[in-house]
Amino acid sequence: MLEPTIGKGLRATGRRLTRTRKAVLALLEDTHQPLSASEIYSQLQDRHVAIDLVTVYRTVNVLKELGLVMQLDLQGQSRYELKEGRKHHHHIQCRVCGEIVDLLLCPLKKLTRLIEEQTQFIVDDHTLEFAGFCPKCQ
Repeated sequence: MLEPTIGKGLRATGRRLTRTRKAVLALLEDTHQPLSASEIYSQLQDRHVAIDLVTVYRTVNVLKELGLVMQLDLQGQSRYELKEGRKHHHHIQCRVCGEIVDLLLCPLKKLTRLIEEQTQFIVDDHTLEFAGFCPKCQ
């Protein structure tokens, strides 16, 4: 569990590791796939965590500001996943059933170097998302 490290990070910014923050982080750690705020809310309800949807949004925004959670926009919907302890990766999402699969590769390393050379920018992040039809929905 990431709790001791995250707790220190939150306290360093003047924030506490509240019960709801722990619950959201634990859920994202257990899930291993990006979840929407409503999915987080629903799954926390299933775990009997007393939380409302507004608190879920506030919590993921705080965790995002602290760099603990990453926000992805997949097919027009914001989704959140744990950033801590995860290697850089991309995603593919089924257009029919919504299944999301991590792509544990990044083909953009050479392109990133070319962009940096041409623009004199230092690229510190990028996203590449794919959509298609999973084997069940083909």
